[in-house]
Amino acid sequence: MTENSSPEQAAVKHSSGERYWELDAARGAAILGMLGFHFAAALVMFHLIEETETFLKYYNLYAFGTAVFVLLAGAAMVLRHERMRVRGKTNSEYYKTLVIRALFLFGIGMLITLVTWAFSIIALDGQTFIKFGFLHMLGVAMLIAIPLLRFRKWNIVFGLVLLAAGLWLIPNFTSPEWLFPLGIHGPDFLQYTQDYFPILPWAGVLLLGVGLGNVFYPDGVRGFKLTYKPKAVIRFLAKTGNGMVTLTIYLVHMPVIMAALTIFCALTGMGGL
Repeated sequence: MTENSSPEQAAVKHSSGERYWELDAARGAAILGMLGFHFAAALVMFHLIEETETFLKYYNLYAFGTAVFVLLAGAAMVLRHERMRVRGKTNSEYYKTLVIRALFLFGIGMLITLVTWAFSIIALDGQTFIKFGFLHMLGVAMLIAIPLLRFRKWNIVFGLVLLAAGLWLIPNFTSPEWLFPLGIHGPDFLQYTQDYFPILPWAGVLLLGVGLGNVFYPDGVRGFKLTYKPKAVIRFLAKTGNGMVTLTIYLVHMPVIMAALTIFCALTGMGGL
């Protein structure tokens, strides 16, 4: 996509602007897996089930599903380039769109922080709320990735470096705690926050997605043959994994779960916050 590209030139590869069901289906499976884990976590919060060692093992599955989702978010940044190109958009418009989307996601994250902080003051201890959650991380990680998009496949290397820093370097630091968005925090920090996703290592996962997106979908076009025809379940997952559907599910699922469990506990006398 060039600054001087025209709609006529962009139309040459019009088919490359399509959505790829395999990516949407994987994203749909990841978001539904996250929904299931959050429901189980809410059951623990409401003292309806115990947080046993067996339960905690499911956290690894949740982390894997989240990593898949973030990888796909990185690949989606590559695909968006081609989808905008076929509509005759310029590079400037492409980068502007990404910046706006990143700030939008971060803004929603800050709104979630405000809401959970207010809820904590009313119903909990005033200290336990979401300080730097998934949407905060995703917005910041996208802003980090934008100037690196031009390096294409090299983002795999950049991603691995940030991933390694987040997994093996950052855990050695416990202060200053105001750097908690990076992953630096004290031993009791996680007791007072939920949905915590520090920039390191998660920005590395997003950059891996950007790099892999350039490998498997060069210039936003599927670079391999896929003859499998998706069946009903896969088509359902693909619809669920559509960008706006996924965001809507993410935003509404916890309020719905919390409201439902509050009503359940009030009616049955079981559990409660």
